[in-house]
Amino acid sequence: MRFTKADIAQYLPEKEYIDTVVIPLVPFDPASDQDMTKQGYLRELNHIFTNIIEKEYRGRIFLSPDYHYMSRDHDSEVERINKWIDHYQKQPFEHIFLFTFDMKWKKHENQLNGELLWVPGLQTGDLQSTETQSFVKEQAHEISEFIQSYW
Repeated sequence: MRFTKADIAQYLPEKEYIDTVVIPLVPFDPASDQDMTKQGYLRELNHIFTNIIEKEYRGRIFLSPDYHYMSRDHDSEVERINKWIDHYQKQPFEHIFLFTFDMKWKKHENQLNGELLWVPGLQTGDLQSTETQSFVKEQAHEISEFIQSYW
């Protein structure tokens, strides 16, 4: 389920069965043209992954809107993202996963009130290439198995 009017209308009466939320972590820093290009690519790749997972487990997983953060200061983001997580726990979601390609989150993983799904990903490329599509399928399968291990 996604954060859309139709899905929310379906989610609310069924929320006791939807116990997992996936929050895409998306860096954004407009200070550098080169960083913006890379971040745009990673955002698209993040959406491909999280949409595959949501589609596979529709009715069990809720896909959060993106959590955008300035890519240079993860320390100050920990408190802010934990506030987001607190609000999701009130729904109540039992399992909270944070999905990212940004390895800097690994340093803060133990401070987060959710499980970090960090995928060492492609930093640039063509989303339509055979290599990227193969990478996405393989990693999405691994992520699915990881999420299932929490159920």
